Amino acid sequence: MTRLSESYATTQDMAAKYRIADDTVRRKANSGEWPCDRIGRLYRFSPEQQEEIALIVSGDKDGGFDKNRIAAALNALSA
Repeated sequence: MTRLSESYATTQDMAAKYRIADDTVRRKANSGEWPCDRIGRLYRFSPEQQEEIALIVSGDKDGGFDKNRIAAALNALSA
């Protein structure tokens, strides 16, 4: 039986996987560019979130908030 906590990746796991600094992982998670679960000051990445991040890193999916879509929605509301 696999424990749920074993399937979640830490900041250090993600940094090692993508060969970037821990601070970069935290910055991307904090800004919303990468999906994550926050437990206090800690970031954890579920298997589904890890798959989504893999798509973002490979360029198959845009990460974070789409500012153009939000601006278009606000323009449509104000019109």
